[in-house]
Amino acid sequence: MSVLSLLIALCLDFALGDPSWSWHPVRVLGRLISYIEPLCRAIPIHPKARGFVFAALNMIIFIVPVILVSVFFSRAGNLGVVADGILIYFAIGGTCLAREVGGVADALEVGGIVAGREKLRLLVSRDVDSMNETAVVSSAIETLSENFSDSTVATLFYAALGGPVLAWIHRISNTLDAMAGYKTEEYADFGYISAKLDDALNFIPARLSVLIAALASYPGGIVGTLRRAFADGGKLSSPNSGYPIAAFAGALGVMLCGPVSYFGVLNDKPFIGDGPRPDKLCLKRALILYWNSYALAAALSALLAGVLRA
Repeated sequence: MSVLSLLIALCLDFALGDPSWSWHPVRVLGRLISYIEPLCRAIPIHPKARGFVFAALNMIIFIVPVILVSVFFSRAGNLGVVADGILIYFAIGGTCLAREVGGVADALEVGGIVAGREKLRLLVSRDVDSMNETAVVSSAIETLSENFSDSTVATLFYAALGGPVLAWIHRISNTLDAMAGYKTEEYADFGYISAKLDDALNFIPARLSVLIAALASYPGGIVGTLRRAFADGGKLSSPNSGYPIAAFAGALGVMLCGPVSYFGVLNDKPFIGDGPRPDKLCLKRALILYWNSYALAAALSALLAGVLRA
């Protein structure tokens, strides 16, 4: 993959975001996962072994076409550069994430708390029906910051390292975790491999996202962002998600997270940050921080790709 392929992918994402058609590769992947899950659950082996088969099948079935397309067009000169760029573009979720979270801000502004809850419901697995405005805003910022690491920094990092194939290995892993990596009774064993694979692939990007968010918060927030990320990044049960959330909390000077309900069960999640709880204005500030961070991540990924291929 050339640096130009990554630049093509970034230009497409900044300009278009994710097209909302049913044959988008990530939506196809989601349908594949939903189809394969019951088949794997029926295998008469230990649930963790079923989960391994489930993750391996989805990875193989989906990554093989990506490899074939990339290899086929690699002999086509400039057409191969464009093909790799398009493959990477479909793996990036940067602009779509900002638009979806921005939709929560718009819904709160226009339709109030009920509209805000309904928009948030499309983005999170937590229970939103009893949330007040503060909880909706905090959840939206947490989603924005966590997925900044998962859907933006990580994808760009792996694309810079290994082109569309490595970018899609990460995207498949992240989607598997999103659909099966829960700690509920139903998924604790079955989704174990999916969750651990995603944890491993996101370990470095989660920490890179802290540095990027800190630099994007220049000039006032670099020290506070780094201090808060180091102090609170390890508080959550996930080995990775706390770091970008803590970075955004530090950059914005607010307190995020706290107890929240998932599938009717209260999770005593710790608070992250030491400022006031966020409001609607803070959500708009978080989106500005996100766009600045995304732009910086894009530049750094292109630089990394260029250095590796020099």
